[in-house]
Amino acid sequence: MTEQKATKETDKKEFVFSIMPFGGYFNQYYEEIYCPAIKEAGLDHKRADDLYRPSTIVHDIWRYTKDCRLVLADLTGKNPNVLYELGLAHAIAKLGIIITESLDDIPFDLRALRIIEYDKNAHNWGELLKTKITKSIKEVLEAPLKAVLPAFLEVETAKPRQAVSATDKQLIEMSQEIDALRREVRHIRSPRKRPDKRIDPDTAESLIEDLIRKSPDIPLKVIISEIEPLGPPVDWIVRTAKEIKERIDNEIPF
Repeated sequence: MTEQKATKETDKKEFVFSIMPFGGYFNQYYEEIYCPAIKEAGLDHKRADDLYRPSTIVHDIWRYTKDCRLVLADLTGKNPNVLYELGLAHAIAKLGIIITESLDDIPFDLRALRIIEYDKNAHNWGELLKTKITKSIKEVLEAPLKAVLPAFLEVETAKPRQAVSATDKQLIEMSQEIDALRREVRHIRSPRKRPDKRIDPDTAESLIEDLIRKSPDIPLKVIISEIEPLGPPVDWIVRTAKEIKERIDNEIPF
């Protein structure tokens, strides 16, 4: 099979479009958790930075949004670009699953949708999240209407996006409202603390480097205690600190 034909075959496979921030530990989440979970559910995976070509990125995002089977949106940190891309998906009634470290990052109007919360302090949290994502994708594909906001459902049109009867639409709205209330009650009873101040991966990496340059023998546990409360996961901090320390040690003095 030629490379061109192989590419066409891959493009035909149904895929999940992951919308999330880029860089640092978010790339780690995508490569080590999201991609394997999506594959386990039987779908291909794509992200906007998979496309390397000189075009406006919003065109690529719109293409993936229209062509994907469903979107997987990580709203951790309330990233405005992610919210914008999720809005595009909702406008065409695309199936969606939301991921977050804290329910506080989810706008209230979206809390009726399927939401997966993760806790980086939990043992083996990456494997737990991976299992939840796979399970959610399979469940959404089996009952797709529950993964769409009722406001974007069309009622018995000639060529519907997602078509339901008026009665079914009301039932879906009621079901989602009940799910949202249950989620709110759980959140109130057992609130999951999120960082008071969250930083992006580039800022976190800069802070780690500053700490190491100021104190070359700084213990790793001190770096973790400084950076982890700001959002980055511990395993990423450890790996990044070791890479930076090695790079600094190999620098040639002038």
